[in-house]
Amino acid sequence: MLSATIPIEAPQKELLQAPKNDWNWKLFAINIGSVVISYWLAGLTGMASNIITKPLRIVLLVGSLYYLFSMTRKQIFIFKGRNSWKMWIFILLNIYVIPFSFNFFSSFEKFFNLIPFLIYINYAIVYLYRNIEKEDLLILILRVFNLVYGFPVIAFLFSGSVGEKDIYGDAVGGFANNHYGWACAMFLLTSLDLYRNDSSLSSKHLWFIRILAPLAVMLLSISGSRSGYLTFSLGFLIFILRNSNTHLAIKLFSVLLVFLLIFQLYGDQESALNKRLNKTEKQLKEGEARAKLANLCFESMSNYPETMLTGFGFYSFKDALLRLNPNYNPRKLKINLHNSYYELLFGSGYLIFLFFLVFFPLRSILIFALKHSSKYVFLPPVILIPLFENNFNPGQFMFFPWFVIMFYYLHYSETQTPIYSKKIMDL
Repeated sequence: MLSATIPIEAPQKELLQAPKNDWNWKLFAINIGSVVISYWLAGLTGMASNIITKPLRIVLLVGSLYYLFSMTRKQIFIFKGRNSWKMWIFILLNIYVIPFSFNFFSSFEKFFNLIPFLIYINYAIVYLYRNIEKEDLLILILRVFNLVYGFPVIAFLFSGSVGEKDIYGDAVGGFANNHYGWACAMFLLTSLDLYRNDSSLSSKHLWFIRILAPLAVMLLSISGSRSGYLTFSLGFLIFILRNSNTHLAIKLFSVLLVFLLIFQLYGDQESALNKRLNKTEKQLKEGEARAKLANLCFESMSNYPETMLTGFGFYSFKDALLRLNPNYNPRKLKINLHNSYYELLFGSGYLIFLFFLVFFPLRSILIFALKHSSKYVFLPPVILIPLFENNFNPGQFMFFPWFVIMFYYLHYSETQTPIYSKKIMDL
């Protein structure tokens, strides 16, 4: 049973309600879901829906921020959460290096678009930590992730493409193949976590998982998403090696099923798995375009050491490469890094990158390993999929899971307000 974290002091009780009755929690969940819904509509309309969905998401964020801080102004809420200073230092360091950008206006626009979302996620987590016991909050967050990233599986189900063997490079039912791979990895691993750890999961949500899980396995296998394969495999490995509340026989049976699936896919030359393995082998021999681009960025930083501290500018590495390497073929810059960590490293320099790495993803990995890896497997997609797309953009497919979990662990060690038990109704 989940329990709400509610201060003992009577004057504050009316501010701290069960999530189902708390609009701060509802808005938090809606913000997470709005990104995936926007992707779906953009895919169905050829991006035409962005004219409507982008302004609506901004209005949603502004309304969420206003409601969050207006509800908590009596508590001088902005000073709550002692680890919030790490977010503010990260923001201020990036603002400091923006004037050194090779494309000032682009860097300024991109980073300042990000700031309100960082502030919102940070203080939404702080607020929820003062209302919900931290382990219960994790369960609630995983419920939201599970529902949101189960939606692409439903979209595929109604796209009429269930008989496909390989959708790599295709857009089906409003989503691209990578979106399906990422969504399925998230859905399957959070389903496993909820199934094992959420004793108050509603029967409707339980059947949602049972019905969609087989389709999600199939969809992951045909997505051709190497990052989806990788992160699901790592999550499954954590389950096998670290899980302490599952019988050995069930683990062995799970391993057998996975091996049978892989064997079946590997034996089919037309399968997405085989095609991606062949492409990967070719890229290893010839060199991968993104790796070559990253190497050029490293080389340019070495030739111009001042950029190691200031970076090239947020989202401005292409401008920097063309200016620092005048003989470089501009046509090769049509591709992007598709890597959140590289984008920060080359955009903001080594100092900011190391600050972010230590206090956000590495901190999350450490606390997860110490506190949660024996019961949960959700982390690999959250932390590793940003290696395959740039999530320093609030409109990106995996932006919210990445930052929500990092801020959850940023504040994990803080002392929560004293609580008393109260039942939380199912989502």
